[in-house]
Amino acid sequence: MEALRKHCRSSAALLIAAGLLPSSVAYAKGPAGPAPAAPAAPTSPAATPTPSPAPAAVPPASDPAHPPEGEPAAKSAGELCSAAYERTQTEKLAGHYVAAAAAALECSQLQCNSAIVQECVRFYSALETETPTLVFSARKAEGGELTDVRVEMDGKVVAEQITGRPISADPGPHNFVFVHPKRGLLRLSETARVGDKARVLEVTFADPNAKAKAKDAAAPATSGGVPVMTYVLGGVGVVALGGFAYFRISGVNDYNSMNESCSPNCNPDDVDPVRKKFTYSYVSLGVGAASIVGAAAFYFAGRSSGGSSVQAGITPRNDGAMAAVKATF
Repeated sequence: MEALRKHCRSSAALLIAAGLLPSSVAYAKGPAGPAPAAPAAPTSPAATPTPSPAPAAVPPASDPAHPPEGEPAAKSAGELCSAAYERTQTEKLAGHYVAAAAAALECSQLQCNSAIVQECVRFYSALETETPTLVFSARKAEGGELTDVRVEMDGKVVAEQITGRPISADPGPHNFVFVHPKRGLLRLSETARVGDKARVLEVTFADPNAKAKAKDAAAPATSGGVPVMTYVLGGVGVVALGGFAYFRISGVNDYNSMNESCSPNCNPDDVDPVRKKFTYSYVSLGVGAASIVGAAAFYFAGRSSGGSSVQAGITPRNDGAMAAVKATF
């Protein structure tokens, strides 16, 4: 009897698990014999037992190794380390030392393979030694340093202001722009060499007030007009040429008169004044020509840039005078 009771209970448990038998029926107390007949009660819809609802389906947990369709599989730590190790070598071969150092630092982490870590540490140490570093400096023309200067390298801002700290750069030529809010900008082209450490790149900004001072100082020189010596020598030249004309005409008239009246037996005392007139005419011609040339030289020297000089002089001689003009441009 006990064995039969256990068999019935195990069967009831299976039916309960399958949802086909209420638990109150399976575990009713008393022997499993036939129950006495009871008067039938009228059934109502409310008394009719309703089946229990089926449990809701639970969605399966996502598996990282098998992502849903359309989504790329997440790379493992080993794959990321291997990719960083390869990028270290390719970036260095391309001359991108800064990017190569960043990749070497990435594959030097503890989650990477020990062999890769050793190689990446070795690469990083070598790149730290070979990568050039630059230090920017800006000064004022009137003296003093500037720090509120923005620095651009190859079109990218590398420093919002000058701090004195070194900045890493790839080897090769670079174009730098130093921008000051009040003094404008300065351009500089330099080549970074492998192994350069803390190389100073310095620029000097001009004094913004110096331009106005230079214009004010240059204004009198440009608006001075014709030099004074031009007028002086020009006047001397005109007077000398007038003297040449007077003495020449007077001497020619006296010569023609004496040639008709007493030649060839003219008194020497009368001939000497005529000769002196011709001599004075030659001297006046030389002085006039030299003065005119000197006036022109002074005029053009005053119009040209600095470094020009003009020297003029007249030297008397036994047979007249010698005028000389020396101009340096």
